[in-house]
Amino acid sequence: MGSMQRLFIICTFLAILAACSSDAPVTTPLPAPAFLPLDVALDAPRPSSPIAAYLLVDASGARLVAGLSFSNDATPVPTDQPVRQVWLDPGGEIDNFVARAQPAGKVRYLAVAVTGALEGPGAFGPDGIFGYRLHPQTIMPLPWQETTVAFLAMTPATGQAVRLTGALIASQHEAVLVEALGPGGAPTPQARQVKLRAPLRDAALLSDLTTTPGGAVRYGMVQVEGIWRDGMLTPMGMRNVER
Repeated sequence: MGSMQRLFIICTFLAILAACSSDAPVTTPLPAPAFLPLDVALDAPRPSSPIAAYLLVDASGARLVAGLSFSNDATPVPTDQPVRQVWLDPGGEIDNFVARAQPAGKVRYLAVAVTGALEGPGAFGPDGIFGYRLHPQTIMPLPWQETTVAFLAMTPATGQAVRLTGALIASQHEAVLVEALGPGGAPTPQARQVKLRAPLRDAALLSDLTTTPGGAVRYGMVQVEGIWRDGMLTPMGMRNVER
């Protein structure tokens, strides 16, 4: 095992221990390696950071997806087309993580951090419908850090995997997560906010939110799982908490 892999495993183990030490949102930084969102990694020549993604398992097999929509029904749905998904050949550690994935409707899923060599774009998996393939060197559960909008807004964005709840305000090309909303979907005075990477790809969730007159902006309370990197939060999964 190389030094980079050992460092990745040690840092991730420490992050998991820290995240499990309290049920309350964090108020101090937690140790964690720098994660790279999958859709960013696909456009990088040779990604050097561990890749954050959801492991998705269905009748076709196992693959990595950059995001899941939890708004359609009981079955999470990828937010990207198959050409932007990463096929995983069965066997070894992949089979172990497939068994650990959480059942949801007709699929199973698990947030993971992986390292390994990406192949593609190309044609992989059943009928060659998936655009990429990865041979994992390491794969581990992604260590979410529970946090708040206020704390995240003050935290350097270095690739942390975070889970938080806030008020989403989204238009076609912009999105922010704020602490609280006032009447009509406007942020309350002095509410802190963080920028979300846009455009948001979860059309089902957006259609489930409140719409302003004219329909240009949607808003509502959501829980977000994502990667805090490069001054913005890249959502991997969002859930409407107002249902």
